[in-house]
Amino acid sequence: METFKLIRNDGKIVEPVFYENNSEEVVDIFNIKNLKFEGKKTRDISKKDIHNALLNGQDKVYLNSKKSNITASLSKKHLNKIISTIFIRDVESRHTYLKKELIANIDKIFYLAVPILKHAELKKQALYRNQIIHRFALPIKIGNRIFFTMITLKERIDYHDMLIDEFSVYDFYAENKKSPDSSSTVSKRTFRSQYQVTNYIIYDLIEFVKCSIKKSNDEFINKKGLSK
Repeated sequence: METFKLIRNDGKIVEPVFYENNSEEVVDIFNIKNLKFEGKKTRDISKKDIHNALLNGQDKVYLNSKKSNITASLSKKHLNKIISTIFIRDVESRHTYLKKELIANIDKIFYLAVPILKHAELKKQALYRNQIIHRFALPIKIGNRIFFTMITLKERIDYHDMLIDEFSVYDFYAENKKSPDSSSTVSKRTFRSQYQVTNYIIYDLIEFVKCSIKKSNDEFINKKGLSK
């Protein structure tokens, strides 16, 4: 596998560690058939509805990963962060309904998601030595639309704690319609035969995660004026 490096806030090079996966292994698309908010209008699906679907009145729940045997917590605080991110970025999108459904199914998604890589904390200097970031990914289908998700876990080594911090959703059909000159969130290989493909291989997930993190890291580097 090619070298993949990131740059920390202070300019130090960070090299991610990849989970042991067979890159040619097929990853089936997770098809969400039973919608939790069936019959509701997008504007009527509230944060409280998503809280009820996932937390069931609790302040924190624990989710399990089949592929890695990791158990991670999802708190009301971090669920609100995930919900707010999706709501703010997608307030004008006609796919907001589906993305709300994705959040409400994060427990099932995390259970099936493939662990891709982990790396040291990049942005918070106080946590450089105490926090490891884990990235999971999974292709998902709702109706006739394909989404890719990347779930970010933060492991606090000093507290022996693992929590779900971010849940990014990428609409491949929308991304695929960008002009050839437009910068894409994910690699071109990942878009192979979008309308015919029924599964992906782990290599595609690896490329997706690498490109997603790299894009974010490059934007951060440019903003800070750091040199590669």
